[in-house]
Amino acid sequence: MLSTLTLKVMGLETRFCLDCKNFEDRKEIEGVVICAKGHSPGVNCPEFQDRFEGLRRTASKTRFCLECINFEDRMEIDGTVLCAKGHRPGVNCPEFQDRLVDSFYSYIYWASLYSSGETDEGRDYFEKHFSRKLSRQELAYACLLDYFELGLEDSYFYRSWKTIRRIYERKLPAISKIFDIALERFDLHDEKTDFTRVFLDLLSSEKTSEEAIEEASEGLYKWR
Repeated sequence: MLSTLTLKVMGLETRFCLDCKNFEDRKEIEGVVICAKGHSPGVNCPEFQDRFEGLRRTASKTRFCLECINFEDRMEIDGTVLCAKGHRPGVNCPEFQDRLVDSFYSYIYWASLYSSGETDEGRDYFEKHFSRKLSRQELAYACLLDYFELGLEDSYFYRSWKTIRRIYERKLPAISKIFDIALERFDLHDEKTDFTRVFLDLLSSEKTSEEAIEEASEGLYKWR
């Protein structure tokens, strides 16, 4: 599910496969990633379909059905829209489940794969954007930068990180420390961290991970 990090290539926006409706991540099931169109997942292709199209345009406070994982738009197939819970699609209901909430889980999982060297899928995408070779750790930074540039509500990240932090504290120690500090400051002071700035600093080599951790703990990455 990556990205608003986009490149201009031959006049077209280049988007990473994790953002595409045709992409299916089966790494944890059978160790593969699949494209519904039969392509080899990499950067993108003319059949790229933004899986978040329309969702970002819907104000999250309205909690409209398009944002719900129970919603299926079949207008182009049989002229209908469906609710997996059998409701009549409208504004929302008590069983509303935000489909964007889970996106962080995919990003952090892929960041861990990059950091460990278990995959190179999408490396070209990130290296073209930064115009240089990236280390495994830098690929993890770039992957997470992509997530935070989606511009989703901060509550999505904080809620997700509380759920899965124990899984990644050993796999991504520096990143986990930064996230832990940010979560603590959010809980104690309602302070939001500018993660886009954090990861841009790390990727530009302006800060080491130790310096970023220290400055995050001092509130120097507070969202302005």
